[in-house]
Amino acid sequence: MALFFSNQTTNDTSAAIDWFGGDGTFYAQGVFDGGTITLQASFDGAANWIDVGPDATFTAPGAGNFRIGRCKLRAVVTGATSPSLTAGI
Repeated sequence: MALFFSNQTTNDTSAAIDWFGGDGTFYAQGVFDGGTITLQASFDGAANWIDVGPDATFTAPGAGNFRIGRCKLRAVVTGATSPSLTAGI
């Protein structure tokens, strides 16, 4: 298990982690306060980022499964006024 954020209180981007490919579950919980948290992947060594998909984007607490090849993963919080979010895989 990898933790991207623990009680994150601002819009921000987490540190990237190495994902060796395969199935995973992305989860987010806490107070969203109008924000969105999205799991993103980079296949070129962290220069270009894409959203993993609708099952890995939340505006309320939830969990979603994903399957992706070898890449870097990160979480991004946007649009929140005063969040308190925990997210990981």
